[in-house]
Amino acid sequence: MALGHRVRGHRARAVIGSIAALAALGGLLTGCATDSAESAESTAVEVRPELRALLPGELRAESARIAVGTESGYPPFEYTNEAGRIVGFEIDLFDAASKRLGLKYNFVDMPWDSLVTELYASNVDVVAAAMSDTPERQADSDFVDYYNDSDAIMVPAGNPEGIKNLKDLCGRPVAVLVETTQADALAALNANQCQANPVTVLTFETDADALAQVQAGKADAELTQWSTGAYNAKQVGSGDIFQVANTEIINPTPLGFRFPKGDVEMVRAYQAAVQSIIDDGTYAEILAKHDLSAGALTTATVNNQQP
Repeated sequence: MALGHRVRGHRARAVIGSIAALAALGGLLTGCATDSAESAESTAVEVRPELRALLPGELRAESARIAVGTESGYPPFEYTNEAGRIVGFEIDLFDAASKRLGLKYNFVDMPWDSLVTELYASNVDVVAAAMSDTPERQADSDFVDYYNDSDAIMVPAGNPEGIKNLKDLCGRPVAVLVETTQADALAALNANQCQANPVTVLTFETDADALAQVQAGKADAELTQWSTGAYNAKQVGSGDIFQVANTEIINPTPLGFRFPKGDVEMVRAYQAAVQSIIDDGTYAEILAKHDLSAGALTTATVNNQQP
């Protein structure tokens, strides 16, 4: 997977003119539920009875509906459009997989650091929020992987500090979204290459808040996912406020829908549904629509394990 890919999607969407507007993406629907019919843009996907039969019995009822936790301030995966609807690549993908299963759902928008808590409190059935599938998270969760991504070092346009890689962050204030693999990467950096001159890690509740620190000059950089970083570099202002500093891949990791550990039937059903839309070309269409084709998977794995 090469860097230099994944720019903004081609369909009409709100143009982000400032960090204030970007921050508003995460606040429009926080804590509310949004019906599936109002969220994803329409995708023509037929139900496959043999895949629907993989669902738990109670979810095959016509009235069945699941709750899906998300955090809508993370473009291009999920964000709110001008109409206040949650849209994005992952939203379209989850919608297509659910249609293949004939399963209705509601998105429940909430703060990032509440998602896993709500999953294990059974307030949501699955999390769709651009979550990295890591061995540590697999200890209490099962992932259906749908995409490959890596990390981006976001800096002011022109890169005045000349930052090129993770080691260049030593001794600098760096912003990051709380409880993410990027925050873990900075902790690992301080334990190793930056032990003598540690990074000052500034954690925030939203990616937009973290990026705002860079614009305000309170952080020299932000560490985020590559797809989101590239999107924001293109979208914020006229594309002349931020840039991605690194030219090499950092921490490549699959992203996946996150289920409670041991929810075998749901995991199997969604793996089969995602594989089905990969096989019939629907997945490629959704990726292309959001300019994310370079991170495509050919196999929908569970916990990053090839079948």
